Amino acid sequence: MTKSRILTVVLALTSGFAGSLLTRFVTPPAAFAQNQLVPKPTQEIRAESFTVVDRLGRTVGTFGSENGPANNGHERSIEPRIVLRDADGREIWSAGGMGIQPLSER
Repeated sequence: MTKSRILTVVLALTSGFAGSLLTRFVTPPAAFAQNQLVPKPTQEIRAESFTVVDRLGRTVGTFGSENGPANNGHERSIEPRIVLRDADGREIWSAGGMGIQPLSER
């Protein structure tokens, strides 16, 4: 090998090592696309009702609460219950309140 070729190889290796050492200490810290802090999950959601819609925004059903009649001995009172209704407002399922629904409410 000629002297100029050896000098070129040595200079290339030296500049490579120097560049790698320099980038280790000079470069800014890496940026991450995601937030590294995990958000605390919501512990409670409060709403009077939840409406489920399809892709076109049409109502599929509603899940909510309402007050229904209850018979406590001889006096009638209002007792809350949970109700699931379809898109037409017909009751699909309910819990709480009076166990038997009057025929006029079906």
